[in-house]
Amino acid sequence: MVEQGVIGNPLDKAKPRGAVALLMLLMAVLGEMCLAADFYGFAAVIKIVSADLSLSPAQAGLVQGAFGVSFALGMLFWAPRGRSMSSARLYLIGLGGSGLLMLLQTQAQDFTQLFLLRLVVGFFDSAVWVGSMKIVMQWFAPRRQGLVLGIILAAYSLAITLDFALGLPYAMAHGWRAFFLVLGGLTLSACLITQLVVRAGPYQDPHDKIKTDAGVLRSIAARPWIWVGILAIFGALFSVAATATWLIPALIDVQKMAPEQAPLFGTIMGLSQVFFLILGGYVSDRFTRVGVMRVGMWLTILAASACVLVAWQALPYSGLLIVAILCGVGVFHGGAIFSYVGERYGVNLGPCAAGYAEMGGVFATFVAPSLLGLLLSLTGSYVWAFGSFLAVEVLVFIGFLLLNRLPSAQPD
Repeated sequence: MVEQGVIGNPLDKAKPRGAVALLMLLMAVLGEMCLAADFYGFAAVIKIVSADLSLSPAQAGLVQGAFGVSFALGMLFWAPRGRSMSSARLYLIGLGGSGLLMLLQTQAQDFTQLFLLRLVVGFFDSAVWVGSMKIVMQWFAPRRQGLVLGIILAAYSLAITLDFALGLPYAMAHGWRAFFLVLGGLTLSACLITQLVVRAGPYQDPHDKIKTDAGVLRSIAARPWIWVGILAIFGALFSVAATATWLIPALIDVQKMAPEQAPLFGTIMGLSQVFFLILGGYVSDRFTRVGVMRVGMWLTILAASACVLVAWQALPYSGLLIVAILCGVGVFHGGAIFSYVGERYGVNLGPCAAGYAEMGGVFATFVAPSLLGLLLSLTGSYVWAFGSFLAVEVLVFIGFLLLNRLPSAQPD
């Protein structure tokens, strides 16, 4: 049976808002696709930018991870303030600011400039995430949120897929600066569309009396639910960041794959994530959220083990395709994570709690590329790099099991 959270029952009985709710979902999908495309656009063209700006693997990892640092800090700022701001306003700030900064990113001439610009872009894009979570929790009942969040997160992965499938070939033909110029233009276009369409949803929590930002943080942090969510999303997005940043270079350097095949493998990795996110979201609405998260973490460990195998042994072409597909299973539990958090904290606190939980994920997007890049620079071995990926996922799973044994982790 599906777990019930803090306010699950009354909203579950409410009638869906039909076409309008689906239109709002489409806007959330659009916002998340822009966020993800900006986030992982650099990962898709990491080899091209590194060659042009003479970046070492460690520097390249820091540039990719820089977005995650400011994204996390931005979440601390936007998550509590987002309770009093509309989704449309959050999108105006997030998509407008990040779109303009993506255009400025095309002018970067060295590591320092690119690093600093990526830092600032992440701060603005964090407002987009809070806006998307607010749309979900104001327009969809908790019993539907697993699938809805799975769709939104799948859109996130689809954008990463398009970065590799379309962006990388475009960058190879026209240069990485032209690619970032297109991303910036698309982000600004999405900003305009959302301002014309997005509106507040019908679901509100009448029992929410918290007025201050400090009160919001205290209320959320007082229960272990948020820490469960933070740990779970850390493991899931560590998997995304590690594979999106370093698997393609490993296939080229270790498995001697032709660089021209990189877009194909990046596309397979992304489409696999899309499939498993939607599947996991669907499953999480029919079984317990915690159970789906547990399965997802086992699958993430499997994906990490496959990456170690790629770095250790020569594999046939079919084996490389299987590994690329396995890279998608690490996010199977993405929808379950945020619906778990939303159920337990309610409609008004839920988007804020989801924002704080996402900090665990964005911290992972800094740690994963930076850690693997540092180990690669120090050892010259992808085995050590992906071995750290596997070790992290095992530790996350152990921590998750321990947190869920606490009596206070059970729903009210």
